[in-house]
Formats: sequence, structure tokens, C-alpha cells
Amino acid sequence: MDDYEQLKLALKQAEAQVKRLEGIIALLPGHVYWEDLSGKILGCNDLQMIDAGFSSRNELIGRNVYDVVNKDHIASLRKSNTEVMKTGKTLLFEEISTIANGKKVVWLSRKTPLRDSDGNIEGVLGISVDITEMKEAETREKQAREEAAHANARAEEQEKFAKVADQVAHDIRSPLASLLMIIKSCHEIPETERVALREAAISIGDIANSLLAKYKAKEAESSIKTEERQPTLLSATLLQILTDKKFQYNELPVKFQHDFHTAGQFSFSQLELSSFKRMMSNLINNAVDAFEKKEGQVTLELDATDEHVYIKVIDNGKGMPPELIEKIMQKIAVTEGKAEGHGIGLTQVRETLERNNGKLSIHSTVGQGTQIILEFPRIKAPNWIADKIILNPQDIVVILDDDASIHFAWDARFEEIIEKAPKIRVKHFEVCQEAIDFIKKLDEADYKNVFLLTDFELLKQELNGLHVVEKTKIERSILVTSHYTNMVVYERAIKIGTKILPKQLASEIPIYIDHTTNEEKQEPQKEGQKKVDLVLVDDNETFAQTLIDFIFDQDVVDYYRDPRKLLANLNQYPKDTRIYLDNNFTMVDELGIDFAKNLHELGFTRLYLLSGDTFKPGEIPSYLTVIIKTDIDKIRDW
Repeated sequence: MDDYEQLKLALKQAEAQVKRLEGIIALLPGHVYWEDLSGKILGCNDLQMIDAGFSSRNELIGRNVYDVVNKDHIASLRKSNTEVMKTGKTLLFEEISTIANGKKVVWLSRKTPLRDSDGNIEGVLGISVDITEMKEAETREKQAREEAAHANARAEEQEKFAKVADQVAHDIRSPLASLLMIIKSCHEIPETERVALREAAISIGDIANSLLAKYKAKEAESSIKTEERQPTLLSATLLQILTDKKFQYNELPVKFQHDFHTAGQFSFSQLELSSFKRMMSNLINNAVDAFEKKEGQVTLELDATDEHVYIKVIDNGKGMPPELIEKIMQKIAVTEGKAEGHGIGLTQVRETLERNNGKLSIHSTVGQGTQIILEFPRIKAPNWIADKIILNPQDIVVILDDDASIHFAWDARFEEIIEKAPKIRVKHFEVCQEAIDFIKKLDEADYKNVFLLTDFELLKQELNGLHVVEKTKIERSILVTSHYTNMVVYERAIKIGTKILPKQLASEIPIYIDHTTNEEKQEPQKEGQKKVDLVLVDDNETFAQTLIDFIFDQDVVDYYRDPRKLLANLNQYPKDTRIYLDNNFTMVDELGIDFAKNLHELGFTRLYLLSGDTFKPGEIPSYLTVIIKTDIDKIRDW
């Protein structure tokens, strides 16, 4: 390639990079702008441009910010900008301004200094979210509380108010997830720009979480009741804790960061969730106290091996002397760190570690900082979590989401995959029924190649993502949602067999291509070649996993969620293999009794029906033994 052709290619790549960067900026939710020390606007997103009364960002860039805002807002704008540039601190505050169409808007604004490579302040980054509806809802709720004579009236208004808060957060979080995916996929964008965009996205996400914390009713916590341990996705939990701390300490010059290694992104541990959160809160409070209101940085690290997860709370504060560390490790009471009322919090930390099989170690150097290292047993990721996406070279990836930015983001993630497997097709839908219609019209071959990625909540639609999975009966599907902790969503997803991907981890989930041919996947083993103690068929993965872990823990078990998969692989099992069948399946119309009849006719002799149903005399054939699902002793004995 000659110099001229190389120059043309370089210019084409640069042009593509600029266009992609422009697309990312346009996607930023909220109102974003940045200006230099004199107030000259250096850049903004589309929402900021529109509310300022302009038709393109280029018309706004280069103007002085004080010339384009309403004159009633100039004094407060100048005051906040001056304070940020003078002190170097981040400000979080509410303000009211009049936009170009004359409407008065209430904003939750965050302003932070822009610094050059030497750390000198060279401008201000402003991010504002419109909370007018929320403030109006708050006023209505207050009035309802004061005026309503009946408790039910107040409860209704509070519920409406909570929905508004949840809606605002939803509107922010969905584009944010897409933005983070795009940033991670855009290797052409210079590192400095990617870091700035990522920081802006994280700041907006923090605002969304702050809104929910401030305006939604807080869940009551009881310190009396014994808390049950549950599988805990550590990355999502730690991110929420870090967000809370950013706003708790937003007036202090403390920077909070996280560094989650790939191995830790989808790691789980069996924890008392509320106690774990309080423990992490105590440890972060101690780290902040170590700065004594001076500048500092707290970093949460997360890593994992096959057997353990490791969490580090790292600060660059004053450090601890060896004698203090010795006291802590020997469980001797200490009094350091109580000036601000947080205390060292070690009693609660120790108790939580003991109840959750955790370990603590401390590394500290006086004058340099401290590392608190927590170790917990790692458990197998629950069956409902999607920790990877595996595609076949002929797949049709159906993406359903009502947010256009999510589609743009998934395209960015799949771009490299499609280069490796160009026959993979990606189809986008924003309406549930349209996605259902498309899937149902596919021929049998294409239908088997569908991989569904769907949001749960699609606004102003009667159907949701789970309805789509149920109606299409797609075997490979993932619910990509921020509602993964909602027990109703969680239980329904498990029941129908779809996996769940927390939306904030959509940018992290690895995507692979399986080049194994269909013939290789379906090739059956010779009859009797596979030796197992039993085969379990039940579409309730939680129940099945409980049986495998606690009842059949000494047995070699093959598990199938779909009875049709068992039928396709029957040749590999001896005829005397114990086979346990559920009776009711969500993905097929046939009953377990019907499948048992097929198995009996094929020569299988040890058949059991695990069911909660009641059967009439003579309804169960003699070759089939019924065991009530709750009869643990009988299940174990058979």
C-alpha cells in the first residue's frame, strides 16, 4: 500500500472514530456540558443543545455559557462555577432555571472540575438531571399527607410518588448501560476521551441511584431477626455500596473508584446481604476517616479464584501502626477512629465474617495507606445468572428493548463477533408483539438458531420480556434488566428457564462463538456407555439444584430442564437407570406421565414421578412410582 492509500485509510479511520464519538456524546442521558475557565462552552450533548434553544451542537460550542442561559440564572451559575474552579471540589445541588421554551425546570446538578494532564483546573464539567416531575410529585405527596384524612389515600399517593422516582431512575439507567457497553467496545477512541466519558456515565448513574435513595421509601432493617444467607452477586452489590458512599461524602475531597478483575465480575458468595453491606459501609467509613477531611482515594477491588472471592478496601490515608494492626487481629478493643462517630466498626465486621465464613487481613504502612482484605468462599453461580453468551455461527440474535441506545450499544459489542462469524444476524425490536411475530414466522431451522436478549420492563406495553420468552418458547434467552433483585421477576425467570443478566454488567459479559457442528452436538453415545446413578428432569432449576446438593449429593446425577433433551440423549443410558420426572413442565404441553410412558415403552424400568399433584386410584400405571415432592425421606430412600 503506497503512502497515498495509507493516508486515505488513516483519514477514513479518523472520520469513523469522530462519528462514533459524536454518537456516544449524543447518547448521554441528562444534560451534559463542559466549559473552560472563561465560561466558553467546549462541548455538550443533544439535550443541553435543545434546551438552550439551538438546532446543532456546533451552534452552541464556542459561545459563552453566560450569554445563552436565562438572565435570572446567571448569578447562581457563575457562583457554582466559581466555587468549583476555586476549591477544586465537586458540588451536588438542586437548582431552578428557565429553559428556552420558557418552562421552569428543577435540576439535580453535579459540577466537577476539569483538569489537564498536570492536574491543573482548566474548566468545569456540568451534569444535570431534570427532577421537575419528581419535585412536583413530592409536593403532591406532602399535600396529600397533610390533607388526607384517610391512610389509604396517603398510601396511594406515596405509591404514585415512588413510581415517578423509579421511572426517572429507569430512564437514566438504561442509556447508561448502553453507553458503558459502547465505551468498552470503542478501542479506537483515545484513552483520555474514554476515561472522561466513563467518568461522566458513572456520575450520571450515581445521580440516578441518589434519586432512588432520597425519594423512595427505605426498606426497614431489623437487627433482631436472624438474617438468612443468600447467593450474592458481589460486583453489583459493591457498586451500589460505592455509589451510596459517593453521595454520603460528596462534600469531602475524597475520590471513590473500583477495580473489578474479570474473574470477579460474575462471582457469587453465600452471604447475609444486609450485614455484608453494613460491614462494607463500616470499612469504607474508616478509610474516609483516615484522610482527616483531606484529599484521598478509596478503591474497592474484587477478584476471585475457583474457590474464593477477594475484596480489598484500599485507601491512601495515614495508615496504621503495627501495634494497632496487632490489636485488631487479636480481637482486642481499640478506640482509634471514633472522632467522627463512625468508630472502627470492628465488632460488626468480625461478627459478619464469622457468620459468613469470611477471613480478614490487613496490610498498612504509616503515611502511605491501608489495605483491608476480605476473603469469602466462592459458590457456584446460580443457574439463573447469565455469566456468558455463547453463540453458534448461524445464530439470529433478537434484541428487544424500548431504549434505542441499548440497541446501538449491543451492535457495538457484536461488531467484533460478526467479523469472526459473518453469518450471525442481529435483529432489533422495541415492541414486544413485533418481536413475537417475527420469531413465530421463522422456519424451523431459523427458529432453533434464535438467541433472545430482552429487557424486562418495556414502557407503555402490556407485555414484558418474560411474556415474550413464554410466548415464543425460545430455549436460549437472557433477561437483561436492572430488576434482577425483584423476587417476582427472579422467580418467574427461574420458572420459565430464562437466565438473568444485571444490566450494569452487560458491558462485561463475555461473548463466545461455539464452532461445534450440530451433528457433533447431537451425536449420541452408545447405549449404556454413560454411567450415572440417576437422571433428574425438572424445569424448576432451584428445586432441582436443591435435590442435587442435599438429597443426591453422594450420587452422579445428569440433570435436564427440558424432557425433550432427555429423549434426544436416551441411547447413552442403561435401561435400569433411575429416572426422576416432574409432572408439569412450562415449556411443553405433555405431562411427566406421558414422557414416562414413552420411556417405559423404550424399555426403561426404574421410573419415578416427582409431583405435588393428587392422583385418582388407577390413574398411575404400575411401572411408575409417584413420590410427593415434599417427602424428602421417601425421595432419599428410593
